Amino acid sequence: MRPTLVTPDIIEGYLEAGHWTRESMLDRYDAYAADCPDEIACRDGTVAYSWAELDAVTDRLAANLVDLGLDRDATAMVQMPSTCKEVVLRVGLKKAGIIGAFAPMQWRRRELEYLLERIRPGLIVMSPNLTDPDVIGWLDDTIANLSHGVHRLDVANDPSDGWLGWRDLLERPASSGARDSLARRRFTFDEISLISASSGTSGLAKLCEWPEGAQVCMSRVLCERIGIAEGDNVGVFAPMSGAAGLMGWMITWAVRSTCVFPDSFRAPALLDLVQASGITVGTTVPVILARLAQEPLERHDLSSLRLMRIGTAAADTAAALSFESRTGCRVVVAAGAMECTGFGHANVNEPMHVRLDGSVGLPLRGCRIQIEDEHGNALPAGTAGELKVTAPFSSSGYWDDPETTAEVWSEGWYSTGDIGVVDDTGRLTLLGRLKDVINRSGHKIMAAEVEQEISRHPDIFECAVVAAPDREYGEVPWAFVQMRAGASLDAATLIEVLRKNGLATYKFPARFVDVAEFPRISDNKIDKNALLQMAPPVTAPSSAG
Repeated sequence: MRPTLVTPDIIEGYLEAGHWTRESMLDRYDAYAADCPDEIACRDGTVAYSWAELDAVTDRLAANLVDLGLDRDATAMVQMPSTCKEVVLRVGLKKAGIIGAFAPMQWRRRELEYLLERIRPGLIVMSPNLTDPDVIGWLDDTIANLSHGVHRLDVANDPSDGWLGWRDLLERPASSGARDSLARRRFTFDEISLISASSGTSGLAKLCEWPEGAQVCMSRVLCERIGIAEGDNVGVFAPMSGAAGLMGWMITWAVRSTCVFPDSFRAPALLDLVQASGITVGTTVPVILARLAQEPLERHDLSSLRLMRIGTAAADTAAALSFESRTGCRVVVAAGAMECTGFGHANVNEPMHVRLDGSVGLPLRGCRIQIEDEHGNALPAGTAGELKVTAPFSSSGYWDDPETTAEVWSEGWYSTGDIGVVDDTGRLTLLGRLKDVINRSGHKIMAAEVEQEISRHPDIFECAVVAAPDREYGEVPWAFVQMRAGASLDAATLIEVLRKNGLATYKFPARFVDVAEFPRISDNKIDKNALLQMAPPVTAPSSAG
């Protein structure tokens, strides 16, 4: 399937400028399987695949997917933990010419329902034993009423009733016709091969389409900026459904290295894995870095670790400085959106006082940024305004959504919705969001969506959800509620209401504050900035964890 915004002329320009090549990710992996078949491509706590083994197992998976009758350019809705299985699935889907849409594990019925309706998948990949029973029940009922057939693949080795088994699909022999078809079904550099999820203005996902060439371009420029070397052990310390984890895996496309998946994202487990596996590069999110910095780092042998990349949300500079000074591992901060990752990225070779100066660094090679006022006029260095970006490694619009695509892309420039300022050297500092969005360690939360769900409770007169600063998560939602006469605030009851309504748990407020009356500004709008000032001091640990 061809990209929405990236036209053949634009692609030709990318090729001439050297941003894109005609190579796909599969071409790179083919070369690794031929040149170093016995080296390890990926490993987790259960299994490891060499490049030759990964090539063989993904061929079998892809051919068996073809035997199921899935058309080329069919879509797959995927929700699974990040392990070697996800690498096998992602590579197998690309070989079969099936476009994967990967949902975070935190998503529940509301978000998954939107994804299913938008992409109309021919394949659903999940682990029912890791999913709420109400979600599986909804899914069963929905599939039964669809006009098109849907295959369900359980990534557990022992599949649930009515689901295909992961082991069976990897091990059973495929037909010769399916095997022979893989050469013509695999994605080429100029086709969409991935759908990734970015938060939307309704609180539901925007689905970003990614051309293969853009993904390969990203892997190359990212490796350049952080100095990846052949033989690196890359710890993927964040889920691959998000940008931070996805970038960790994509590193291995451009430079032959091993991606290593932890059994847990808990800080002690990650430190143990670094020591046991000789991790040289880690990629994670600010909340995990903050937790790592709180650990007794001196008790671990972290001498192999030279680089920790922190992406998706504003890093806690104090935590980054503490981690680097105590371990000798360089911390590199990055910023971007799923629509355009890497519009700000520190350089591993910069001194610490530059890398961790509060900015997000310079754009990756090929990316251009511009700060504009509300009328679209470019602003000079040192002046804050809306950040707009364009890059050969950006997504090419929103999947099957031309209206929303047109709202934020214009003549190749993407409107990020971020408020930023660029200094005289070109370094970008992010100051906040134009819209009322809460960024909880990379998970974007629309305050209006949470407010709407809380207001469904009959005892609530009015509520407002505000982004409160949090040392670990960057931001967390606080809910300020005005109760009806005679009612009293019961936070546990409200949380249960949100849970039953299917709201993802990361959107739950970390704190509920009872207010007698809301402060107001012009047009009778609630003054959310004043609310934070009104809140009583926190006397107990945040519930954000």
